[in-house]
Amino acid sequence: MIETRPELENLSDYVPGKSIEEICEQYGLKNAVKLASNENPLGPSKKACEAYTNIVNTLHLYPRGNAPHLISALANKFHVNSDQIVIGNGSDEIIDMVGKAYFRPGDEIIGIRPTFSVYKATALLFGAKFISVEETENRPNLDAYIQAITPKTRAIFICNPNNPTGYYYTESEILEFLSKVPQNILVFIDEAYSEFATAKDYPKLLSQLEKFPNLMLNRTFSKIYGLAGVRVGYAFSSSEVIKALWKVKPPFDVNLAAQAAAEAALSDDDHIQKTLDMNNAGNAQLTEAFTNLGYKVLPTQANFICVHIGEKCSEFVKFLEQNGMIIRYLKSFGMPEWVRITIGQPKENQLLIDLATKWTNA
Repeated sequence: MIETRPELENLSDYVPGKSIEEICEQYGLKNAVKLASNENPLGPSKKACEAYTNIVNTLHLYPRGNAPHLISALANKFHVNSDQIVIGNGSDEIIDMVGKAYFRPGDEIIGIRPTFSVYKATALLFGAKFISVEETENRPNLDAYIQAITPKTRAIFICNPNNPTGYYYTESEILEFLSKVPQNILVFIDEAYSEFATAKDYPKLLSQLEKFPNLMLNRTFSKIYGLAGVRVGYAFSSSEVIKALWKVKPPFDVNLAAQAAAEAALSDDDHIQKTLDMNNAGNAQLTEAFTNLGYKVLPTQANFICVHIGEKCSEFVKFLEQNGMIIRYLKSFGMPEWVRITIGQPKENQLLIDLATKWTNA
C-alpha cells in the first residue's frame, strides 16, 4: 500500500450543499429549488454568457496563464496595480496557494468556528495548527484574534461577512485590528460576500493595501456575478505577496471560457444592481417570515440568512427536501440546530415560507 502524507489523517472530506439532481433522485422528484449554496438565483449575466459562447471555437488552445485581459479589467475596475492581483480556479484555490507559499509544519493559523472550512483544511494539509477563536453571540471580538497570536502565528483568516452566520466587522474595527497585528503575519480577509453588504460602515480596504502590506483581500465571481460553475476567484495584496502566489499558481488553472465570462461579468452593472435589489427585498421577505414563525434570524450582510430552528432541525431540513426545497443544514459547521438559507427570487422565497409555515404549524 502506498503511504500517504501524515497530514491527511487529520483531514475530512469537504461537505458541499446537496444538488438538485441528488435530491430529485433521492425522493423521486421531477424538480427542486436550491437555496443552499449561496449562488445567484438570477444566474449569470447575458454579457457573461455571450462571452462564454464566443470562446467555443478556440477551446483547442491553452489559455494565457497570466490572464492579462482579466487582470487588466480587475485593475481598472478596482483602481489597483496589476501586480497586486492574482486569480485562481475559485477562491478555494487561492487559499491553497497561500498555504503552498507560506504555511510550514508547526506554524499556527488563526480563525474561528463556524466559518468556511477550507481555511482550517488548508492549514492542516501543510502541517500547520489551526487555532480556533471562540464565538461570542455569533460575532467574536477581534481582540480575541490578537490574544491568540504567538511567535508561531503565520496567518489569520477572517471571513467578512462571515459564512455561515452573516455578521460583519466594521471598517474602524478592521483598521484598529490591522494596526495591532505584526506585519510578518498574513491577514487574509475573505470578502466573497462583500458586494452584498449594505451597511455604511462595511470596510473599504483596497486603499489600505499600501499601509498594510500583510493584508490580503479575497473575492470571487461565484456569488454576485453568478459564475460559480466556471470557478474564478481573485485576490488583492501587496506586490510582494502576489508575486509569491503567482510562483505556486498552476499555469492553466483558469480556463479560456472562465476568463472571458469573468471579464464580461465585471462590466455588467445592470445585472449586479438587479441582483442587489432582489437580495435586499428577499432578505426582508425571509427575515420577516421566519421571525413571525417564532425563529431567531441572525442579521446578515450577505446573500443568505442564518436561522435557528432548534432540536428538530434535521427533521425540518428533511421535510423541505422531500418537498423539493434544498437549504443548507449547518451540522457540518458545528451548528446542528441551525440552517443557512440562500436568498432566492420572490417565488422561491415564498415557496420556502409556505413549506416552513406548514411544518411549523403541523
